[in-house]
Amino acid sequence: MNSFKRITATLLSVLLLALPLAGCSETKDNTQGDEAVSGNTAVTPTADDGTPAEPDEPTATQIIKDRYADTNLDGYVYKVLGPATDAHFYTQVGEGINEIYAEELNGEIINDAIFNRNLLAEDTLNFKIEPIFSNDVGGIRNQLHNEVLAASTEYDAVLNRMDYLGTNMQNGDLLNIKSIDTIDTSDFWWDKNIVDSFTLFGSKLYWISGDLNIFDDFAVEVIFFNKQLCDDNQLAYPYSMVLEGTWTIDHFYEYCKTVEQDLNGDGQLKPKDDVVGHCEENDHVKHWIYAMGERSIVVGEDGSLNIRVQEERQINAIDTLYKYMVDGAMTYTANSTEFKAGHVLFLGTMLGPIGGLRDMEYEFGVVPMPKMDEEQAAYGEYVSNGWCTAYGIPMTNQNPSQTGMILDAICGFSNETLRVALYDVLFGARFVRDEESVKMLDIIFESKSYDWAVDFTWGGSYQSLYNGIYENKQNNFVSSTAKTMKLLNKGIEKLIQSVEELDY
Repeated sequence: MNSFKRITATLLSVLLLALPLAGCSETKDNTQGDEAVSGNTAVTPTADDGTPAEPDEPTATQIIKDRYADTNLDGYVYKVLGPATDAHFYTQVGEGINEIYAEELNGEIINDAIFNRNLLAEDTLNFKIEPIFSNDVGGIRNQLHNEVLAASTEYDAVLNRMDYLGTNMQNGDLLNIKSIDTIDTSDFWWDKNIVDSFTLFGSKLYWISGDLNIFDDFAVEVIFFNKQLCDDNQLAYPYSMVLEGTWTIDHFYEYCKTVEQDLNGDGQLKPKDDVVGHCEENDHVKHWIYAMGERSIVVGEDGSLNIRVQEERQINAIDTLYKYMVDGAMTYTANSTEFKAGHVLFLGTMLGPIGGLRDMEYEFGVVPMPKMDEEQAAYGEYVSNGWCTAYGIPMTNQNPSQTGMILDAICGFSNETLRVALYDVLFGARFVRDEESVKMLDIIFESKSYDWAVDFTWGGSYQSLYNGIYENKQNNFVSSTAKTMKLLNKGIEKLIQSVEELDY
């Protein structure tokens, strides 16, 4: 059972027990299988014949404690360079958010989880965490590069925006995570999607995220929906379609058109004055490429990078998006203000700013972005490489094996502390007061889609290709990609060359 399912099982049990106390008059069917009712530690599981059943798989905490039972780092001071609480996008999520360190318990869920997580790791390995904070994430990128050039060993690890770590990788500032024997990237507390997406040539990985981060989850694009608008228009909440695998852009479009209302009668639909189906603030087409199961660049079987923008399926995805978003006038440009006011059915945005919806008058829910069609095997969720944080290890690190142990312990202990706290924060928002949303979050997090292009410094051309068809209201994607392929290939060749030249 993976980490998300462990947590889902426990939290759903609490939710289902609490529903009668909350005054709910209806009992919903269990649509989530056996996982939805597991996690009750007060009951001893038994097999069919009444004998005690085999125990569950060991938890991350148990594994880490066993793994490092004989490890003693003799009070080593582990230094981490990373964003301060008022840097990065932390302030858009909540006051005092920081993924590295908490000075003391203060009653805030995330803060206290990080404090307890760190205490577990420090006590187990006998070391101390010392953060080195910066208010400038761009400055972190530059500081790391300059200190590596100067052969500095000021800190053991660095936490930063993933796109900035991409620049550091190209500059030769980071060690290969795959070469560090104390980090097993297959352990379930590491983000498998990041490991799979960013491992080049089968053996080179220069940053990593997992349960010790929360911004790899806050950075995912989701769809919020207004439950009241669904009720008013006799539309079923999309949860069942998501679970059945039938939640497609066709259904999404039908919902959008069903709710449209020209409230002021001026003959024009505007999110501020009327009711519309779908809004995003920016990057309209880019986010949807991943929902359609596509990416700009994929890692081939040999670990190389392949550009997909001229593949038939991606062109079909672009045609579908143009048909609905532009020709069908499905999508408008607006932010959460219009959604909170009840003027928008579907809001596409990242999960992180959910706290800003807490004072919304209307009940709302969350679902994954819809598929292109039912033949698509899985949902796909865009992740912003600019919002997503990851850890890298400076090339000048003198003891990467020890740093690997520390990161491994911190990440493992995060599974039952920080990861649970993340769900608690999301449960504190109104949309997760229904049990269906628990499964939606699992699907969303398991469907995260990362890309070597778009958000990195070498990916600007891809953004222009995608977003241009909405901004310019012209479907010239095929001709535009043909004109820019030489430039795109040149950027990828430069990237591949820089990684091939790294001998660590």
